[in-house]
Amino acid sequence: MPEIDLPHVARQLAILGICSGFVGAALWTLVTGSLGVLAARLHARAMRRQRIAQARARASGHA
Repeated sequence: MPEIDLPHVARQLAILGICSGFVGAALWTLVTGSLGVLAARLHARAMRRQRIAQARARASGHA
C-alpha cells in the first residue's frame, strides 16, 4: 500500500481552497453587480411609467 504524502495533500488542499475562494468571490461580485443593474433598470422603468401616468393626467386635466 503506497504511503500518503501528507504535506503534498495539505498543499493541494490549500491551493484548492484559495482558488475556490477567488472563484467564489468573483461569482459573488458578478451576482451582486447583476442584481444592482436589474434593480436600477426596474426602478427606471417604474419612474418612467409614473412620469407617463402623470403626464397623461395633466393632459386630461385631472391634475
